[in-house]
Amino acid sequence: MNKLLSTSALVAAGLVGVMQVASAQTAPGTPISAVVGGYVEQTFGHASNKNDVTGINARPNRAAQMSDSEIFFGGRTTLANGIVVGFDVQLEANTSGDQIDESYIFIDGAFGRALIGSENSADVLMHMGTPAAGRAYGANGSTAQSWIRKPTNVTVISDPSAPGCVVTSGTAGMGAAGCDQQRVTYFTPRMAGFQFGGSFTPNSNTEDANQFDDKRANRTNGISGAVNYMNNFSGVQVNASAGLTSYGAVDNAAAGTANSSDNKDYAFGLQVGASGFMVGGSFRKIDSDFSVENGNGWSVGATYTSGPIAVGLSYLASKTDGTAANANSDKLKQTLFSANYALGPGIDLIGSVFHIKWDDEGVAAADHNSGTGVVGGIRLTF
Repeated sequence: MNKLLSTSALVAAGLVGVMQVASAQTAPGTPISAVVGGYVEQTFGHASNKNDVTGINARPNRAAQMSDSEIFFGGRTTLANGIVVGFDVQLEANTSGDQIDESYIFIDGAFGRALIGSENSADVLMHMGTPAAGRAYGANGSTAQSWIRKPTNVTVISDPSAPGCVVTSGTAGMGAAGCDQQRVTYFTPRMAGFQFGGSFTPNSNTEDANQFDDKRANRTNGISGAVNYMNNFSGVQVNASAGLTSYGAVDNAAAGTANSSDNKDYAFGLQVGASGFMVGGSFRKIDSDFSVENGNGWSVGATYTSGPIAVGLSYLASKTDGTAANANSDKLKQTLFSANYALGPGIDLIGSVFHIKWDDEGVAAADHNSGTGVVGGIRLTF
């Protein structure tokens, strides 16, 4: 019943915005104005992966040059009553399994913001967690994990800031296509520092696709909710958030299997900053009985920014049940230092030094990896 009421409220809120848009006329001579933006990041570095690790080359080279780039296509127009309608499409500029990252339409007005399409859920978008040093690598969702690679059999929560996103494909309907499933989302206006948001995701395994999930194979009809708070007290900035994504069990799943229980994915974040310093942390818990992803992840860190220079230090850890039927856990530990120097508007020099350790609950040497990475590069934002 609560799930039905939550879904109905979210749809109703979206309909209010749509009805207001439908009753407005576009101001003469103001069609949607399209723009192009994005970023291009090129890095070079050294990483000391172990030999003969599952999912990694038998003897991986120590040096690598990596790219991370996206092109954004967007546009918006303002209607005669002040409501803004627009779109955003994000294209991976490197060959990727998810070539279109996000693609959605948004509607902004005094009623708040409504989104429909392929985009992160409300609890991901509203999360306030461990800070990063400018454009350089941070604790959450860090590209550092592309340098010190995860063994195939290790399951971890490598990003404590992203509830509802894929961890592994081990649990059907956890978002096996990534975070950007087809969904509808609504955000309230910010009031006294608080903002609320919610998302409804009918088919959790669909992204950039017009299709229906099989309810006997995937979790469906996911509900996400979040609240965050932002305020400044005499120069002290306080940001906080709490979010939840929930999916029900897969229809007719065998008792005692990963898909036979409800899946709840919680995340909490806090940031406090003053005089160029920012400290913060994230905590995420996946509550899913009999699942390899059942566990938690957390990170803490601090940054200091002075003019064009930003530096940051963070620590991340994760522990999940893993695949083996024993009392041990799959684990991740990551220590990361990053620096960012802004050469000019949209031009940043970035660098990171990090140590990452991946441990499987088993004893096989091929399921464990650790190493240190040193990476530098340049990131252009336009």
